[in-house]
Amino acid sequence: MTLEFLSPDRARVQMGFEPVARSAVERALREAGARLEVRDGWSVAADFGSIDAELRACKEAAGIAECSYLSKLELQGPGDALAQVMPAGIEPGRSLRSGGAWWCPIHPERLLVLCPASATDTMRERLERDVADRAGTSLVEVTTGLAAFTVTGPASREILARLSALDTRPASFPERGFAPVSVARIPAMVLREGGDRFLVLFGSAYADYVWTALTDAGRALGASLVGADALERLAEADDA
Repeated sequence: MTLEFLSPDRARVQMGFEPVARSAVERALREAGARLEVRDGWSVAADFGSIDAELRACKEAAGIAECSYLSKLELQGPGDALAQVMPAGIEPGRSLRSGGAWWCPIHPERLLVLCPASATDTMRERLERDVADRAGTSLVEVTTGLAAFTVTGPASREILARLSALDTRPASFPERGFAPVSVARIPAMVLREGGDRFLVLFGSAYADYVWTALTDAGRALGASLVGADALERLAEADDA
C-alpha cells in the first residue's frame, strides 16, 4: 500500500485538475483578508494587505502566522540507529538547524524533521536512503497530520504564557529549544527558532480551536496576523 496521499507534493494532476493542499483555517484566513497564493502545492496566506504593516507589528508587538505548509517528516526507530541518521550536535530538548531543515528530537526514538515545502522531495529521498538499511527504523510522512502556527515578536512570550505552562524565558527555554507541551489544553510541541520567534505544532484536527485561542490572546496584546512573505523577510533579516 502506498502512503503518497499523505504527501501534498506527490498529489497527481488528473483530468486537468491540480490538487492543492489547504490549511484547516483557510476560511478564517480569508475572512481576515489574507491574499492566498498556491506555492509548492499549498494554498498559502502570502500577506494581509501590507507587508510593511505586518513587519512593524512583528517588531512592536507580535505577528501570528499560519505555517502548516511546512514539510514534516518523522523518523522512528532505536535511539542508536537514529543517532547515525541525524546530524551531529542534537541534544535532548534542543533542536538543530542543519541543511535547511530543523531536526527536532521528540523522544530518543522519534525525530521530527521540518523543511520548506519546496525541499520536501529532496529531504524525503535523503531520509529514505538513510533508514533503508537500518533495522527497525522508518520514515513517516506527517505533514498533513500536524498543523503549525508561528508566533513572533516581543509579545510572543506573553501570548504563549497565557495558553501554556511552558517557561519561555531565555534562561529556561534557549534558542533552538524544543519541547512537547500543552497549548490551549491541546498536546503540542513548541520550537523556539530564535529570538522571539516560536513555532507551535499540534494535531491538525485542533487547528480551528488553537487558531482562535492564539489570535484571541494575541489581539489583547496588539498582535496582528502576518503572511508568509513577512516571515520570509524577517528570516532574511536575521540571516543577514
